[in-house]
Amino acid sequence: MRVPPPLDTHAHVDPGIDGAELRKLGAFIFAMTRSLDEFETVRSRSDLRTLWGVGVHPGLVRAQTAFTVERFRQHIQDTPLVGEVGLDGSSRVPIELQTATFRHVLEELQRHPRIVSVHSSGAHLRVLRELHRTPVEGVILHWWTGGAEATEEAVRLGCYFSLPPAMMSADETLSVIPPDRILSETDHPYGDRRVPGRRQPGGTSEVEQCTAQRFGVDKLSQRFSFWDNFARLVQQAGVRDRLGSEWRDVLDRHSR
Repeated sequence: MRVPPPLDTHAHVDPGIDGAELRKLGAFIFAMTRSLDEFETVRSRSDLRTLWGVGVHPGLVRAQTAFTVERFRQHIQDTPLVGEVGLDGSSRVPIELQTATFRHVLEELQRHPRIVSVHSSGAHLRVLRELHRTPVEGVILHWWTGGAEATEEAVRLGCYFSLPPAMMSADETLSVIPPDRILSETDHPYGDRRVPGRRQPGGTSEVEQCTAQRFGVDKLSQRFSFWDNFARLVQQAGVRDRLGSEWRDVLDRHSR
């Protein structure tokens, strides 16, 4: 049986990185951008194992003030992935502006479904309210730290959850998330700061090991489960045809 590659569903990658260096990582990676301007610099890339998301980070004033629906609508034609977007309770950006931007994003995703990686730090209930207001498919709650009740509500909404190494001790939250809604991420270079050794996008080994122990399976089985979960997410979002051939091939070979 061929071992599936690691799956990192949220990482921050230098837009200027050489494609050969990305391939050397040996993983399939969701590379988040934090502004429409940043996405402009990567939109023409053709990395076979890296999906570049179009994002507008809630913590960045310049990204939020420069956001326009027209540019966002244009950019999502170039990618099956949106991220990083969402709300942040400690941001310098006024919550009214964050919310208006997030609503525009969700409204466009209702018309043009994509996988979307959502930031929710310090704003868990606000994010859930917006997802109730404007329901979309393909939602991944990145580094979710909501309590048990909010997590249960997110599960009812159909959300998936991407877990970085920094979340592996969050027992209260992890105990509520169903195994079939979990995905691996690094949130490099933020969510993997305490990982020993070399830290890089695609380095999901600690997440695989810790979740495997939690669910009583071996590490390889857990990696298969991440790909199974991702395959269901792709189907629900309806973006399979927008994925590159290497992504489709690995889904066919390794999801069960």
